[in-house]
Amino acid sequence: MYRSSDRLTRLIDVFLNVSRIETGRLELKKEQCDMNQIVDDVVSDLEQQAKKKNLEITVQKPDEPLPKIMADKDKLHDVIMNLVDNSIKYTQKGWINIRLSRSKSLFSFEVRDSGIGIDPSEIDKLFQKFSRAEAVFRIHTGGSGLGLFIARKIIEAHGGRVWAESEGKGKG
Repeated sequence: MYRSSDRLTRLIDVFLNVSRIETGRLELKKEQCDMNQIVDDVVSDLEQQAKKKNLEITVQKPDEPLPKIMADKDKLHDVIMNLVDNSIKYTQKGWINIRLSRSKSLFSFEVRDSGIGIDPSEIDKLFQKFSRAEAVFRIHTGGSGLGLFIARKIIEAHGGRVWAESEGKGKG
């Protein structure tokens, strides 16, 4: 019962976020954020889910600590959670690598995996509403097809961009 109500609550939150995005009411509550901490929190939250599938999660960070950034901490947490969660869902065996880096004024967050991959012709559709790649229908994940759409809008609202790359189906 608890799991069902929790899932329903998350689904309602997703639809509320889409509504805010589409009506131009997405608000960012910017504050000083430690991206190292956000990534550590996400990995901690998803570690058990990855272990159940025997997936190894590794995190690469620069030798020097990343400076704090002005951003909406909760929304960035949601974006990173969505990206890593998708990686876990669509990786049947192997590994997931999370990489944080910075060059001058640009901050970069990458998630790579040994997952099912995607046909290059479908990549542009990934960040559209209700979009799911053809290959994911073979894996029963129960997703809404809104997570990457919301992630893109949140990152764009922060002045950034998000994209996906794949060498093709079966190639991560």
